[in-house]
Amino acid sequence: MHWLNGEYARELSDSEFYDLAVAKLKSSGMKIDKYPEEYVRAALQTCKGKINTFDELPAYCGFYFTDDFHYNPEGIAKHFTSETKPRLKAVRDAFSALESFRASEIEATLKTTAANLGVKVGAIVPPTRLAVTGGNIGPSLYHLLEVLGKEKVLARIDRALSTF
Repeated sequence: MHWLNGEYARELSDSEFYDLAVAKLKSSGMKIDKYPEEYVRAALQTCKGKINTFDELPAYCGFYFTDDFHYNPEGIAKHFTSETKPRLKAVRDAFSALESFRASEIEATLKTTAANLGVKVGAIVPPTRLAVTGGNIGPSLYHLLEVLGKEKVLARIDRALSTF
């Protein structure tokens, strides 16, 4: 049934998905009314096709609607280490230099940063995701970063860097 519900959710129109998602987020206590509708729509679009039930939505995308989130403890132990701190700082520096903060530019920047650091992009994606979302899973990193916007992403990376 869980899988079947996911199939149903994936077949919803964007408008139907948005309406059901907003209702679920509001009923879970998320204060999404303070965000522009365009932002909410963009955030929820990154979730469409990724969840099976709308009950999963607050945990999956709640980071879009609050800056006051906690980091996943497992993620901290694994991704906020002395080895990853300079990598995350390099990601922050690369992002701050971007003039266009679009998913394609973000992806290219992460790949270039990884190459410059002599690591695979997989070495910098998880710490970046944890820094900006507080979790280890979620929507496409490149797209969620675009939705959050450069200013918010830089502030969240700065917050993360100050924790280790």
